[in-house]
Amino acid sequence: MKYRNNIINDVKRLRREFPLQARVEAIDVATCDAYTSVLSAWIQDGVAPQPDIIPKMKFEKLLALDTIVMTNSGLGCYPFSAEKTGINVEFRGHHVYAMSAIDAFAISFLTESEIIIQSRCSKCALPLTIKTDDLGQNMEALPAGTQVEYRQVSTEHTACCNDLFPGITFICATCAAIAIRQSDLISLEEASVVGRVFYYFQSCLINPPDLKNQNKNAA
Repeated sequence: MKYRNNIINDVKRLRREFPLQARVEAIDVATCDAYTSVLSAWIQDGVAPQPDIIPKMKFEKLLALDTIVMTNSGLGCYPFSAEKTGINVEFRGHHVYAMSAIDAFAISFLTESEIIIQSRCSKCALPLTIKTDDLGQNMEALPAGTQVEYRQVSTEHTACCNDLFPGITFICATCAAIAIRQSDLISLEEASVVGRVFYYFQSCLINPPDLKNQNKNAA
């Protein structure tokens, strides 16, 4: 029960601090389609798409809502970062950066791929490697005992990639054991579930439930 409650609380916190799903569900159909195009490009190509992939008015609206991020390299789209974050994710031969430690597991779920995450402990900079299956589960972490730390880094909001997700990082077992706020620590297994729940709406945009059922029946 504690495991389940921890996940529920973390999902609620993440949705409260970053209501991404609510923002996307509130936009008009055409703008939502533009958003889906950016997300699909990341999933299919593993590189940041350029702004001209969508109409300028849709781009500006999505940018204002903090559903996409403009960088010199192209468009970031949570959970994918177009800039280096220190959390490298390898899937299907692609190397991308995740916006946060929780986002890294969501990339596995969204791409339906086994992934390798390479990062460092946010406290001591110890190199960390995590391998998962195509749902972000059944993971192997080196060193063992690696966790996720979800801490507040800023009280002023500009964009979640700047003031929220930099506080959701990996932490090694040694540093986790002496962390001041133990309540900020999340096991890798729990973080994986939080990522899948938080970004589940994206998978429905990419592959709507009706289409999933059609594909299943066809098989």
